[in-house]
Amino acid sequence: MRLQTYRDENCFRHFDLTGGGGHPWSIDLVEVTASGILLVGFACALVALWAH
Repeated sequence: MRLQTYRDENCFRHFDLTGGGGHPWSIDLVEVTASGILLVGFACALVALWAH
């Protein structure tokens, strides 16, 4: 596994976790983090709705 960082054409920074041997793969850590935050927020909203 390797952590790679780069800027795209819009000057946004990306952090990728890359790895593999015969089957290379890549995960955009910024996208995964943003998705996780949204999912946790949605889950907290559901719990707050049910608790009310």
